[in-house]
Amino acid sequence: MSLPTPLMNRDRAETVMAAAGVSAFVLTDPINIYHATGFWPQTVAMGQLGTALAVVPVDRNSPAILITSQFIHYFFDMDAVDADGPLRIFLYTAPGSEPEGAAAPPSFFRSAPGGAPDPFERATRASTLDLLERAPAYSGQRSALGDALAAIAPGSLIAADGPLPQSLLGDNFVWRAAEPLLRRVRMIKSAHEIALMRHAARNNAEAARASVLSMREGDSYEELRLAFHAETGRRGGVPLFLSVDNIAYRQRDGLIREGRAFQVDAVSHYGFYHGDYGRTVCVGEPGQALKDAMEAAQIANDAVARTLRPGIRYSDVMAAGRGAIAAAGFDMATPSSPHSVGLFHTDEAYADDALHFVKADHLIEQDMILSVDCPIMQTDMGGTVHLEDLWLITQDGCEPLNDTAHPFIRI
Repeated sequence: MSLPTPLMNRDRAETVMAAAGVSAFVLTDPINIYHATGFWPQTVAMGQLGTALAVVPVDRNSPAILITSQFIHYFFDMDAVDADGPLRIFLYTAPGSEPEGAAAPPSFFRSAPGGAPDPFERATRASTLDLLERAPAYSGQRSALGDALAAIAPGSLIAADGPLPQSLLGDNFVWRAAEPLLRRVRMIKSAHEIALMRHAARNNAEAARASVLSMREGDSYEELRLAFHAETGRRGGVPLFLSVDNIAYRQRDGLIREGRAFQVDAVSHYGFYHGDYGRTVCVGEPGQALKDAMEAAQIANDAVARTLRPGIRYSDVMAAGRGAIAAAGFDMATPSSPHSVGLFHTDEAYADDALHFVKADHLIEQDMILSVDCPIMQTDMGGTVHLEDLWLITQDGCEPLNDTAHPFIRI
């Protein structure tokens, strides 16, 4: 049984929504429902749009609302929630249709004659019946969503992440796209999100390092990727990708060989929150050009750690990394470029709230989690070089979320 806990930073959400004049989010995408309620809507992720929705009022003190079918609540072993907690659950009994009149009776599995009671089924049945005792089931998504928004005046602005809410409620409200606002909300993490990010960052870095150390000369990059997938799975995570030697896909395979270093950029998620970790792997003794590049990457990363704090912008971090390399006498290029990480590898608002990726020069604030890429952008140096860690922005600086004790790995 799992008690759903909203993950969204409601203080941040109220600030963003109020500035945009939005009265509520209405969310239908599975990752957005999860962010708003803590419930992973598996049926929505499977392509059954509308079997679950989430409503987040602008007022941070008003509970978020999960709308889901009564049978799905029962089938997926969800606990009832605290009546005075941060989440309410509205159940309906007519998924996919809107019959006239009262909601259909709740549905449960029938007991096998002469069998023994199943304790798990009895527990989830009890939690579902507890919710239905507090509030009878609705006769479909439309009536449940209408009730969830009943306190909002007609004509108010509602932000939705797809067309379904408007198709259910028509023109009772003014509608706008939610995604640009959600990206702004997700940049400032709640305490729950920070806890998940700590776990994700540590697991991801440990899986990457363990997979690299399991390799030997002659092994293939594909074998390294498969090892990363296995190490991630052992830690309860889900691999997203492992870029090796600037090669992300198996169509461009390679071999680990003496004398060539290669970069790894590892991304996986835990509880849908992402880790992002980059390192240089040396196979044998590196040459001087490679040593210089690795030193430059570390100088940039150290400058990043000293610079990151609230009140500066992404461009200040980039200037610090690049300036530190130049001050050390190296004529080398690196982006030293921050990006927000969370429910996505790149989880930040786009410039001017565009719907496609346009990099913005964001103001850095407390409780952001940033990755700062410090690869060395040159060739003919005996391999590829990268260094990347995850940083939590604190009140007056930053804190690494993964182990930074080993900036380079040698096999």
